[in-house]
Amino acid sequence: MTGSTPPSESLPAGLSAELLAAVGAIATGQGDAGPRLTQLARLLTEHFAADGCIVYGIDPAADQLFVTAVHPPTEHDAAALRLPLGFGVTGRVAVDGIAAVLVDDAPRNSVHRALLGIAEGQAVSRMCVPALSPDGRTWAVVAIHSRTRRQFSGSEVAAAQRVARLVGLRLQRDAALGDAAEHRSAWEGLVAATVSAQEAERRRVAADLHDGVTQAIASLAFHLSAAEVALTESEPGFALAQVQAARQLADLAFNEARSAISGLRSPVLDDLGLAAGLESLARSVPQLAVRVEAADLDLPEHVATALYRIAQESIQNAVKHSGASNVFVRLDRVDGVDGGVLLVVGDDGHGFDVGQRSYVPGDVVQPEPRYGLVGMHERIQLLGGRLSVDSEPGTGTTVRALVPLPPAD
Repeated sequence: MTGSTPPSESLPAGLSAELLAAVGAIATGQGDAGPRLTQLARLLTEHFAADGCIVYGIDPAADQLFVTAVHPPTEHDAAALRLPLGFGVTGRVAVDGIAAVLVDDAPRNSVHRALLGIAEGQAVSRMCVPALSPDGRTWAVVAIHSRTRRQFSGSEVAAAQRVARLVGLRLQRDAALGDAAEHRSAWEGLVAATVSAQEAERRRVAADLHDGVTQAIASLAFHLSAAEVALTESEPGFALAQVQAARQLADLAFNEARSAISGLRSPVLDDLGLAAGLESLARSVPQLAVRVEAADLDLPEHVATALYRIAQESIQNAVKHSGASNVFVRLDRVDGVDGGVLLVVGDDGHGFDVGQRSYVPGDVVQPEPRYGLVGMHERIQLLGGRLSVDSEPGTGTTVRALVPLPPAD
């Protein structure tokens, strides 16, 4: 839509050029709609030969109406007026989406009376129309009032309703643009976090290969070279010892490579599910006593993988950093408002000060000192879940990951 005049079929004939221009500016304009709504309130007051106009916005979180524009200007605190949705004339118009006309209305709210310019016990004639979007949702209520007793006609209601519909369209568009901007910002943050997590995972795999496989292969090559020299110098006993050492190193390199591959993807997780994968993970760390209580849940593959990685990282942290002797792993479904699947991993290690290693979304500058907390948070964030880490020096560490799931049948 271009220009400042709305489509002619959207509005009845007889509206002033200034009112048409104001409606067009609201429907197509950019930026804050507040000043334009104030101008519109003035023009509607003049067009209908009324005494004033109030535009009420809707606060769905509080189930209330609030004043977004008022004419004539007032010294009273319009922001102090809050009307409950569903109660009173304006509240019912907001909920029902149906215009209402009252010839004699006497609001009880003192702030409301002040904005209408009437004293206690006085009545006012009012025409309240909902600002509807095309999907039928009410985004505001436009209320025109007259202190002179009058019956607003059907044609007047129709004219006000068509103007209000364009207000509703503008407010819906502003809300959609705001939501889109928030989603885009969140998406960009998640993309950045995901890329960072991938790079951290690559660094971890590279470190595992360097410290295990490549070191073993380098030593293997050294022993094979020594065996080759011994054979040329007719020292079969020394050559045999070097070959035997090389064989042990080859076995070590094979096991290290298999461990690295398992770290990238658990075959048990693929074949038997998350519960069996956690049991297998527990058996892979003989230096700890790992107790697993895992319900056999039918989970989406991406959820199972994320929870497995969080358990894996938590157990590795216990091995490398906590000095723990015992670890427990619990997996179960949680019902209720905050329902989903809950993974809990706790250890009896020396713990740490969580406040000094807290995670800030988007902050991935120092992954090592935080022992993989960044990666855990990012995995859960991508699933729309929550992760908490409870620890203090000397008390061990407990990691809780809750991922929302549809209600069980």
